[in-house]
Amino acid sequence: MFSSTLLSTFSLIALAASATPLDESWLQPRDSAVSSLFTKRYTPSPSDSNFTSNYPAAGATPPTDSLPQAWLDKLKSITLPDVSVATPNNGYPTYANGETPQDQKICSFTYECTTEDDLYNPPNGVFALSFDDGPTSASPSLYDFLAKNNASTAATHFMIGGNILYDPTGMQAAVTAGGHIAVHTWSHQYTTTLSNEGVLGELGWTMQIISDLNGGRIPKYWRPPYGDVDNRVRAIAKGVFGLETVVWNQDTGDWAIGSQAAYTHDSVVSAMNGWLAGDKSKGLLVLEHETRDETVSVFETIFSNIASNGWQLHNVADAFGMDWYVNSGESNTGAVTSMSVAANTLAVTNATSLQQSTTSSASSASASASISNSASSSASLTSAQSAQKSSASSAAATAAAAAQSSKASSASPLIIPGSLLAGISLLAAFFL
Repeated sequence: MFSSTLLSTFSLIALAASATPLDESWLQPRDSAVSSLFTKRYTPSPSDSNFTSNYPAAGATPPTDSLPQAWLDKLKSITLPDVSVATPNNGYPTYANGETPQDQKICSFTYECTTEDDLYNPPNGVFALSFDDGPTSASPSLYDFLAKNNASTAATHFMIGGNILYDPTGMQAAVTAGGHIAVHTWSHQYTTTLSNEGVLGELGWTMQIISDLNGGRIPKYWRPPYGDVDNRVRAIAKGVFGLETVVWNQDTGDWAIGSQAAYTHDSVVSAMNGWLAGDKSKGLLVLEHETRDETVSVFETIFSNIASNGWQLHNVADAFGMDWYVNSGESNTGAVTSMSVAANTLAVTNATSLQQSTTSSASSASASASISNSASSSASLTSAQSAQKSSASSAAATAAAAAQSSKASSASPLIIPGSLLAGISLLAAFFL
């Protein structure tokens, strides 16, 4: 017995002497197929001077050469519907050969078409609360109001990636308060007019920055800017990133306050109060914004009427009885399953980082599983408003101008000596 233990001890010592630091070998041969599944991303901290250099520039669709190979590989692995890239047309994109955008093949929400997989009608009596375009200068007052009314966890914030790049602590403030964070693309474009790679960048990089700043939690929901989505874009969102498409069944028009005479603070408040006092046989998923003080004020004005009219207030995920994130449950504090953005693989992270990210490296080539999730071909019409002229584009442009650009600096990797691992194994051999 003693000789056997002694032999094991000497074997462990020999292993320790020859071991390569974990950061270099990851305990897998470098030519192993398994090693490519495990990637590591330095988690950028907003306090780092080079924070913005970890991401594409704000205010524009991320270029193709910024896309991780894992995302591109995943895109190649899925089957996309035969839907062409749309042509911009003053907010109403058109398709090649005069194809009808509201038919089952294309199913554009701009033309009031939805699929059975879209989230837009909550259960009876449920008000699914959400806000688009954050974080902005108006966001802090909204977050304070929600907190004072114990409603922070009842709100989903569809955030613009470029705005987060400009104001990362603003996003983190929403997280700290308990808000549910979701995707509103990187630069607020009409997604049906973008190439497949353009859609990939708009969604993927927004997911990446949210995940980096929220403990590795990978967003599960996205809302298309202006409501502009079709079956091709749905398929990329779901098939590559596992994103649920969220639209709406009522448009407040708060985005038009100050720019269109028909929309004023009082007129929008009146419309919302009418919905709240109406039939509850169908839930409400209302389009609202945290873009400006005026839009936030509308919500603050009608807030008490939600409960007084008997509505149950929930964020989007809770309204539909679904998890908050792809790899985490119903909060910003629950356990996180380590996964890479766009890949069904584990991701090893730098444990010394200020934020415990579990996402893949933006420059690595993670292997990804093949998922063939094309958008549903069945379509139905809804009374939801078509494309709105959101002021988010100007907010994103402001973010682009304000975001600093600097060269990326190398992060200090986490080195775990093989001798330390061997010592731990030795102790385990004696005491277990």
